[in-house]
Amino acid sequence: MKKLKIEELKPGMVFDKAVYIDMSNMLVAPMVPLKEEDINRLKKWGIEEVETAGDVVPQGKSLKPKKLSIKDEVSKLTEMLQKGNSLVEEPVVRTFNHVYKDIYRLIEDIFEKIRNGVGYGKEKIMSAMDELIIEVSKDTNTVLNEVTKEHEGTYLYTLSVNATILSIVTGISMGYGHNRLIPLATGALLHDIGMVRVPNYITEKSGSLTTDEYNRIKTHPLHGYRIVIRELDLGNEIANVVLQHHEAYDGSGYPRKLKGDDISVYARIVSICDVYAAMTKKRSYRDEHLSYSAMKNILGGSSRKFDPEIVKVFLDNMAIYPVGSMVQLNNGVMARVVSANSEFPLRPRVSVVIDEFGEKGEAEKIIDLQETKDLFITKPLSKSFMRKLSNGE
Repeated sequence: MKKLKIEELKPGMVFDKAVYIDMSNMLVAPMVPLKEEDINRLKKWGIEEVETAGDVVPQGKSLKPKKLSIKDEVSKLTEMLQKGNSLVEEPVVRTFNHVYKDIYRLIEDIFEKIRNGVGYGKEKIMSAMDELIIEVSKDTNTVLNEVTKEHEGTYLYTLSVNATILSIVTGISMGYGHNRLIPLATGALLHDIGMVRVPNYITEKSGSLTTDEYNRIKTHPLHGYRIVIRELDLGNEIANVVLQHHEAYDGSGYPRKLKGDDISVYARIVSICDVYAAMTKKRSYRDEHLSYSAMKNILGGSSRKFDPEIVKVFLDNMAIYPVGSMVQLNNGVMARVVSANSEFPLRPRVSVVIDEFGEKGEAEKIIDLQETKDLFITKPLSKSFMRKLSNGE
């Protein structure tokens, strides 16, 4: 590792390997441009130098698209052959949507293998979490936008993916380095793995649970702990996240009624992210809650159910109008929030979905509400409302 003086750092610099504040705290991930606020934050903290094993990537050097896995390449070639297409095509550039789908397939595979008693290699899980952390570190706005989208698939799996991504974003904001983000992310991904030991008729039930059914659900943290320790061999640090993610800060949770700092800090993070992800996800028996309603619910549980310090970090990330949420402006425009404004939270940047004439907006027409003073948000819109609108209902 070589040391770099803060004076040597410039906004826009890119390193081919991660840059660290110290052994526990990463400043920027590989191939992520250094921002002016990163440098200002180091100066504010009185940090004089950082460390990296990498080198500066020359300005203008093109980045090669990430290669698909061998399995994906074979599937792609097979599909092309079946369609009779030429094998010469443009390389596929991976977006975060591809990463999201990869993690969804991973947790789906883990659940199925554990359910069938096959077991699962922990190296594959850890490798996937390593890649996910790097991808999330690159652009949290894009990441949060992906979380708010509607994704097809099993509720339990999308919930696991969303809770994992939100947990990583929260951990990064808390100053966690890669070595702390790994157990946090892995615990978040597997937090509901114990559900494989709960009968399907309960986990897939569309209505309210009976007392007996709810008590069966409450056994999943214990089942999950045993699975992580005995079948996945991932150790106690990760297993405790799975065991404790339903514990409450005031001691009213389960299964052991732990309180305050007796609960793993990773579990305290995951519990907040899990509740937010669950509330903003549509179920067969109810619509999703608006993002601000979910945050209001979490804020109401602050100092009681949730660690208030972590709640503050989480809410600072999500903003009043989280990235990906839908809003209506005073001129009738319906838009999606594309980036938050931490200094002026009521004035984010938005992308027009439906213009003031009721027509579909132009592709990527962005309005910066901080610069366009005559426009402002009048109310948030639910995804279900937007679905009905697009269907002409």
